[in-house]
Amino acid sequence: MKDNFDINVCYKKVFRMLGNEGTIDQMVNDIAEYTNTRITVIDIGGKILSSSDERQDGGYENGRNWKEHLLCLAAQYIEAQKEEALEDSMLIEEGEGFKAVSRIMVKGNTEGFSIMETQPDKEPAIATEQLLCQANDILCQALGILMERYGHRVYYHASTLRRMIARSFFDEDAGNVLKIREIRSMYNTYVLPDFIVAVLEMKDYHMFQLQKAANSLADEFPDSFIYIKEGRVYVLFSGVQVKHQRNMIGSVLEELCGEYGFNCGMSEPFDDVELVEKKHFLVRKALEIGRASEPEKDIYMEYDYYIQTVCSCAVSYIGRARYLEKELQELKNEDCMKGTCFYNTLKEYLLNGNNVSMTSKKLFIHRNTMIYRLGKINEILGVDINAPSVSQRLMLSIILQEQERVN
Repeated sequence: MKDNFDINVCYKKVFRMLGNEGTIDQMVNDIAEYTNTRITVIDIGGKILSSSDERQDGGYENGRNWKEHLLCLAAQYIEAQKEEALEDSMLIEEGEGFKAVSRIMVKGNTEGFSIMETQPDKEPAIATEQLLCQANDILCQALGILMERYGHRVYYHASTLRRMIARSFFDEDAGNVLKIREIRSMYNTYVLPDFIVAVLEMKDYHMFQLQKAANSLADEFPDSFIYIKEGRVYVLFSGVQVKHQRNMIGSVLEELCGEYGFNCGMSEPFDDVELVEKKHFLVRKALEIGRASEPEKDIYMEYDYYIQTVCSCAVSYIGRARYLEKELQELKNEDCMKGTCFYNTLKEYLLNGNNVSMTSKKLFIHRNTMIYRLGKINEILGVDINAPSVSQRLMLSIILQEQERVN
């Protein structure tokens, strides 16, 4: 133990670091060295932002890895905060040592946690557990200033717990944090069926507008889980049990699209939470495909682009080995050389269920013109496009070609 340990030195060190525009790593390592403690800083999803220790992925007791253990400590802090209105560090005794856990606040939002712990194999510089908590609180205040200065996170007023759960759903870097007992317990309390997944993306990116939209959703749907990353707002609507709620979600998303210039991918309601990851994928693909093919629309429903989504997954494997690939290319060449519209006519005809009247209306041509074109298309392709198996394969080939261009 250092006889001359002074808590005021911690203040001086962080203020000097803030004045010299130091980094999170520099600040963490400087305080850890002075206090002779191990310090780890994580975001609300458990991602390690900085650590004074090399042990970031190593094992821990009870079969947990270090990241899982840190998330458990954060979960304990959140529970204590709810029950005891905790403002400062929480002290946890583990084995022969102590851990001080506290949140890092930025503009009133919890953006991460700092865990400062004594090291069993080293004599601590801090004389009492109270000083350990004080040192950690000083560090958290300084880290909050640094995070705000460098724009570390996007700020919106959803609860810390809901944001942690949202990140576990929508961020690939989060890993499977729900297998952790303490996180899963909270999750089971808050995540209730039925569900709707939505992904919003701005046509012209503007961070402030993105935050306002996320806040509007959090205010309108307090039971939702919202996560912002890379210019997108990811939302899991929870407890959507009646048709009125479903219609309300669609109306609010439509208003947001108009007010803030969003495009939105949206799922149908579902009741199995294990499908969130798959629904998230379908919605993102619907948004991607819809923006490319129908940019005039605002909202793209997952199953409206279901075939295109399936084909987009297969396009890299099938490549040019598509059904009638050579003949379809001849159809395109005919259009280029003679100014005909055979390829697009075939596409619309197949998409309209091989209905002559509907397709001719869609293309604004006379029914007889439509029949003439179909005859020429049959001749060029050398198949009967009205045979069910042929029309199905042709439609898939055309969609695969289009998805190849999009990809």
